[in-house]
Amino acid sequence: MNDLQKWIRIRKDLYLQMEKQVRHRLGEDSPELMHYRQTYHREFAKKWTTSTKEELLEQIKSSQILLIGDFHALHQSQRAQMRILRQLPKDRKVVIAVEFFEAADQEKINSYLSGKMSEKEFLKAVQWQSKWGFPWEHYRPLMRWAQKHKISVYGINKSYKKRNATTLKSRDVYAGKKIAELVGKYPDHLVFAIYGDLHLAKSHIPQQIEVQLGRPFAKKILRIFQNAEQIFFQLLSREIEANTDLVRISQNVFCLMSVPPWVKWQNYLMYLEQAYDLELDEDDEDDEEYALDYTDHVGRYVKIISEELGLTVTLADLSVYTAQDSSFWTQLRENYDAKKLKWIEAMISERMSFYLPEIQAAYLARGTVNHAAALATRYIHALSSQTEKVFTDPAKDFLGLIWNEAVAYFGSKIINHKRKTDTIADIKSSLASRGPSDLGKEALQLALSQKMHELMVITGVPQHRLQARPRKNLSYLVAANLLGAMLGERLYGGYRKKLISAATIQSFLKRAVDKESFNLAYYDILEVIESLPAPFHSKREKL
Repeated sequence: MNDLQKWIRIRKDLYLQMEKQVRHRLGEDSPELMHYRQTYHREFAKKWTTSTKEELLEQIKSSQILLIGDFHALHQSQRAQMRILRQLPKDRKVVIAVEFFEAADQEKINSYLSGKMSEKEFLKAVQWQSKWGFPWEHYRPLMRWAQKHKISVYGINKSYKKRNATTLKSRDVYAGKKIAELVGKYPDHLVFAIYGDLHLAKSHIPQQIEVQLGRPFAKKILRIFQNAEQIFFQLLSREIEANTDLVRISQNVFCLMSVPPWVKWQNYLMYLEQAYDLELDEDDEDDEEYALDYTDHVGRYVKIISEELGLTVTLADLSVYTAQDSSFWTQLRENYDAKKLKWIEAMISERMSFYLPEIQAAYLARGTVNHAAALATRYIHALSSQTEKVFTDPAKDFLGLIWNEAVAYFGSKIINHKRKTDTIADIKSSLASRGPSDLGKEALQLALSQKMHELMVITGVPQHRLQARPRKNLSYLVAANLLGAMLGERLYGGYRKKLISAATIQSFLKRAVDKESFNLAYYDILEVIESLPAPFHSKREKL
């Protein structure tokens, strides 16, 4: 087995394991539902070509309906919908149709959009939690964007007491009819319809639209699927997955590739864990196999990342905790003084994941792929560098904080290569939009000042002084996160392009971060990383 085959096998196993755990929690599919899924999967058995944002936008010009898929538990799915909406020409009229609201609640939707109903009142009125249940935070940006631009939003879903293959088909019929009605009501608009990815198969909602508007109208329906597993592994086998954001399946069918399959399914798994808090029978061995253990979960990433980099790392010292673990808080109080406790609490309040070498405790702030993979890398880094203590003086340890974030981000890219970070251009843009008293402005200014300082040092001005002096310690933490992610992004890009070897990265990971000598070592590492090409000018370039 060559390196590429090994790379694919490890990632396919990870994806299948995640999907298997989700399927277990949802229950077995009925034969009818399996057939419904098979119809969907056949969409991706066709030949496809890599595509571009420009090709997609050109196709939108000749479309009257844009159907875009939604993977409800994946925030990146909703972000992708927003990115496309924002890319539409300003003179293109648009109306939005969504699965996550029922048509019966249209008056309430209108009241909310017009400002006659508060968000809290609205969510209660439409029974969001019981009827939809996925995080409102994922969909709020779209609603606020529609409010700001005075764009109508229509619910096109219908409630059924039972959700099965039969009601899926009934919902397709209903959604097709509602979308057709919007075409009639808004003949000069683009109907931007958001619905679950499965429903976008040609014989599902698209066919129902054709029933209403006639077969010739099919040419005016543009479909955009999201993150098809079959396509991803074909991209992976051709080693073009990292740089391919969009593929074209036919003239008016695209698939947007914004996350790897295991990221998609882990997000669903975490949603199920948090939303339903399933209690598994301790006596049932089958259930025990699927019980989510965060230590095992992060440990799986430790194995993948350390194997990728040729490191031997023991899992004996890995214990993962969350905010719900009372034993974690007990350990903190017993082992840290007031100053260190305050700093650790600040990281927790900022929802940061971290590793505490003194007590061999890993804290997972969020159950996402990025946080779990970054935490796994923090653990690998701590053991490789023999780090003995947590940082508590952010001004003094600023470079160490930046490097810790760089390493964590780099490792998370090994698991989720589609992750994107802010660039200097993005930070400048964010800073320009902030008011004088806006929270976070100090951190952005510090990040830009540190970047300028680094440039001066590595180009031969060693006595140059950092100009920014933040008043808040937290600003160092936020700035370190931004700067570290930029370094990690560039380091990963160089690694994937084989411009920097695993052996060199090993040597970087072994530098003792908690020693005073690290400040000199940091600039040695920085000079190497800054010589690597920048992956992109701005993350806003990406779909």
